[in-house]
Amino acid sequence: MDLDIGKKFIQEKKFDQALSFFLNELKKGNKSIRLYFFLGFVYFELNQIQNSINYYELAFQIEPKSTDIILNLANSNYVLGNFSPAKSLYLKAIKLNKYNPRGYYGLYLINPKHLTSKYIPDLIETKNRNISLNENFLIEYLLSKIAKQKNDYESELKHLKEYQNDCFKSRNDHNLQGLFYYNKVISKHFDKIKFEKTLSNVHEFKNVSPIFIIGLPRSGSTLVESIIGAAENDIFSLGETSIFNTSILNQIKNQIFQKNFEIEKYVLSINVSELEKNIINRYQIYLPKNKKIFFFIDKSLENFFNIDSILSVFPNAKFINTKRNYNDSAIAIYQAMLPDLPWTHSLMDILNYMDNYIKIISFFEKKYPNQVLTIDLEQLTNNQEFYTKKILKFCNLSWSPEILKFYKKKDLIVKTLSNTQLRDQISPYNQNKYKVYKKLLENFINEYDWLK
Repeated sequence: MDLDIGKKFIQEKKFDQALSFFLNELKKGNKSIRLYFFLGFVYFELNQIQNSINYYELAFQIEPKSTDIILNLANSNYVLGNFSPAKSLYLKAIKLNKYNPRGYYGLYLINPKHLTSKYIPDLIETKNRNISLNENFLIEYLLSKIAKQKNDYESELKHLKEYQNDCFKSRNDHNLQGLFYYNKVISKHFDKIKFEKTLSNVHEFKNVSPIFIIGLPRSGSTLVESIIGAAENDIFSLGETSIFNTSILNQIKNQIFQKNFEIEKYVLSINVSELEKNIINRYQIYLPKNKKIFFFIDKSLENFFNIDSILSVFPNAKFINTKRNYNDSAIAIYQAMLPDLPWTHSLMDILNYMDNYIKIISFFEKKYPNQVLTIDLEQLTNNQEFYTKKILKFCNLSWSPEILKFYKKKDLIVKTLSNTQLRDQISPYNQNKYKVYKKLLENFINEYDWLK
């Protein structure tokens, strides 16, 4: 049977249509390994992780030596907090194919101590096999983490630089366009958007109060998401959808990426009715059917660019901006595995982006004081109850002492690098964590006042 139709839905991120197609194939009696694999993938994207595990396991039973199946099954278990089976599966994948760096990366995510020096020869040999840049940058990243465990600062930074360079090259055109869009177009036009046509304001989410978590990566956003998600049973967290950013970009990309584009003369124009239709259709993919929704969470951090546009569709929206010490933030981003973010692959690009973020969020904090709340990671971790209550009150959610134990939720789903940290009691902010790396920022202090 032809499953390519469903595969095309996946490529277009139409996961609800993909799911319907594949489930229909299942009803017809298709029990192929390929169908089970696709179902596992789609359920993972829709945050139905246990269903994802179930279908990956069916695929695994048919083909127990497929590293792709094993690694995807491991990832699903990891996201759900099933670390023991995830570790076993990552080790199994490494045993079957020691030249696949995804297995080593999985071990590192569960616990950095699992990624030991004994794996260095295999990682280097894998790199020497002239594999793709996608795998090459992952190897450099892993080598940097091994060096960090040995307190080999110079080697760590050397591998980090190689990782970032390879990462940028692997998506060169995408990254160049992304840098131009974020650092040039949006930074100059975020407050000058021309909204065309009127909002219908009759969509099914008219009275919904969506909560948008915004800010910079590695700033406590997943922690805030988990806290809010523990407040009510009917709050659905959609993760990082990038729905607004993608929909806005789709309207303007043909204009801004043309060769004769003049940045200073350009006016960012958004057709609101078209935006609304696109947004509602895409959110319907993620939200449960036949159930009245009052709140949902979207943790697409770049939405601090899009606050005006979001409010044009969702006038009741709330925005929680998570932040931390900016010096720590810059270093944490540089050290993180963020291959899809074009601005994260050099300190200069990171600082430029952060500078725009600081300017833009300051503008919207003043413009919408009742809809934008900034939460500092250090304050939240040092006084969890006070700031948890502040977050919930801002979002019009009820307080309960049980919310402080959000990490005990059995259905806690974490797809970010914070997975293991969030499954334990919150620890106070570590003031010295990045102290050794602060010298990396010395050459930029005069250019960016907020680094001082």
